[in-house]
Amino acid sequence: MRVLIIGGTGIIGSCLQKSLAKNAHEIVITSRKSSTRDDSALLLNLENISESAQTIRSAGKFDAVVLSAGVSSIRACRVNPDATSLVNVDAQVAIARELLSISSSKIILISSNRVFDGSTELTKIGSVYSPTTEYGRQKSQAETELLSLGDSVKIVRFSKVISEHTELIVDWFNKLSSNEKISAFVDMAISPITVDTAVDVIEHVLLGECDPVVQFSASDEISFFELACVIANYANSPVSNVVRQMAQDVGDKAIAHSSLESSVFPSIKPMPSLQSVHQIMEKITKS
Repeated sequence: MRVLIIGGTGIIGSCLQKSLAKNAHEIVITSRKSSTRDDSALLLNLENISESAQTIRSAGKFDAVVLSAGVSSIRACRVNPDATSLVNVDAQVAIARELLSISSSKIILISSNRVFDGSTELTKIGSVYSPTTEYGRQKSQAETELLSLGDSVKIVRFSKVISEHTELIVDWFNKLSSNEKISAFVDMAISPITVDTAVDVIEHVLLGECDPVVQFSASDEISFFELACVIANYANSPVSNVVRQMAQDVGDKAIAHSSLESSVFPSIKPMPSLQSVHQIMEKITKS
């Protein structure tokens, strides 16, 4: 199977590449930077749609394509809605159209629980879009436009995906290890899954049959404050170094819920949030 991973140097894309390569699939990745460690990576600047389409066209036919690149910063999307929408919506749709004009590739968009407003836990797949951020609006628009292209398109929604390289977790761990204080929201919920779990879900969608939209999260929810307290324990730092913070204190909105009603897969079961966090922290402390 020949697979193209747009954003193959990101946390999800790089792990997916390694997993698929182990099973003898031919993997081509794209990167925005020429400094990537993979010399064979296609250089792709999603801000230049025509150039990106030409690069994809010259790469030949693919059996499947995973769209995992984009601007995921809530703040960046809020501050620069036009520029980020170009990347998160227009470029994704243009690439999918280009690929489908060449062959009947399976197109997979990695999406987010932020297409919903977080008013309920375990949000169902068919729930009406209700984004409260520009990022969520862009993701919901990208989902809608891509699904209109036909049955070859699949949407994979995740909640928070974490790994030992997640910047927030690493930053908090380093600061707490140095006995510094950090602030963490008590009123913003997350439902984290490990990147390994995310890759397992994507592989099932790539290699098998599934509904047009699948989603996956932890089986429950925790706050960022609870996440920080776990990190403090691993950093051998007193929990008093974790300062409670409200979202409104920094101009953000509280998020009551973040979990999704996970799609059913034979060999993948949703884990409790803290189990995912412990798995990641074990990797960080052993590295």
